[in-house]
Amino acid sequence: MPRFASFQSMLESVDPSRVCLEYASSGGKSILTYGQVLEQIRNYPLPSEHSVGVFATTTPASIVALLALIGKRRVVLLNPEDNEGALALQIASAHVDRLLGDDDELIASLTPHLYHGKHDEDNDVLFFTSGTTSKAKAVQLTESSLCSAAFNGGSLLPLSPEDSMLCCLPLSHVFGFVCSFLWPLSFGAKICLGRGLRSIFFDFDFYRPTVASLVPQMAGFLAAKRLFNPELKLILIGAGDCPDAILSLIKSLGIRVSFGYGLTESSSGIALSLGDDPRAMTICPDYEVHLADDGEILVKSETTLMKGYYLDPEHTRATLKDGYLHTGDLGKIVDGKLFITGRKKEILVFNDGSKLFLPEFEQELATRLGPESDFALVQRKDGTVALYIYRPVNVESIVDEWNKGLSLSHRVNKIVYAPSPLPRTKTNKVQRYLIPTIE
Repeated sequence: MPRFASFQSMLESVDPSRVCLEYASSGGKSILTYGQVLEQIRNYPLPSEHSVGVFATTTPASIVALLALIGKRRVVLLNPEDNEGALALQIASAHVDRLLGDDDELIASLTPHLYHGKHDEDNDVLFFTSGTTSKAKAVQLTESSLCSAAFNGGSLLPLSPEDSMLCCLPLSHVFGFVCSFLWPLSFGAKICLGRGLRSIFFDFDFYRPTVASLVPQMAGFLAAKRLFNPELKLILIGAGDCPDAILSLIKSLGIRVSFGYGLTESSSGIALSLGDDPRAMTICPDYEVHLADDGEILVKSETTLMKGYYLDPEHTRATLKDGYLHTGDLGKIVDGKLFITGRKKEILVFNDGSKLFLPEFEQELATRLGPESDFALVQRKDGTVALYIYRPVNVESIVDEWNKGLSLSHRVNKIVYAPSPLPRTKTNKVQRYLIPTIE
């Protein structure tokens, strides 16, 4: 497949009469061809402001705005489903000075948080990643790095121009942007724009796609309810660990499953599974992968790694060292295939695609358990949260009360009592990777 330098060159390489976007309309379904999308991009009125926050939804207007602006302005991708407090902090921290989207009321309420100072003249693409509101970081990617990510994934999992991709993941997440949008776009395939989470139960029957990219929780629910259409032949699962039961269920339906591993900091995919074992992943073309002495996965790439975290040199230096991205994930390489074995860094990734920054989360729980408590929150094999604690006092009632204020995926659903004090570093940080795996 060709390696594209820009999104516009992707569009220009396709027969202009081919269908690019299919979307729901009052009359049922409407389309925009590659030629029509290209014309709208060329005629798009560029704002005078430099740092533009785009509420990245699966609508034609949002798609055109993103394709027209990226590479010409600094673009900050925002999720309108986030709460306003989180959005306000993201807009302020990324120095957004213009907002674009479909929800005029939301834009009006967030306008007071816009930035009015001078900007560096870069045209980066900023995705927010990892952590709770106050700890989220803006990852600086580029149009070129995103194009390279689409090339890497497409080199291992090629699509056909006859394929149709259901684009139902948030485009404000790099997995959704690259793997449900850029991937099919780079092959001249049709992209079916999902109608939102409430319609995911019906979108497979409505669009009849041949390919879909899903997070584990979504894939498991749809498979269990038998909501996939018979034309669907390939599902790419990413953005979190996926239980074997879900992978097996999808394969039993006659659908090929590929599991992807990547980070926002690497512009998405680092490795993909291609064979019968979804855990055995082939490393994408542009990457060198090495394992540190403690098993941490280290990644080098000349084309896809982030420039850094926006205005956060300390975390950038801690993550990018000597040209390698320190992923915080643990793995092993067997016969050239990468296997993920666990997580080292202090972020839990859930099978609904959400993330949790542990130090902040544990600090809140520590105020309830008391200053002498010795504990850690860890992720179980099934993806849920367990409390691993030494010498607990009335811990069950405290956890039950604490759980009431949490989303379902973040609640502690098992308590394990440690036989000895938790393993810690010289600076008293818990060595999570030394805690026994919890069933």
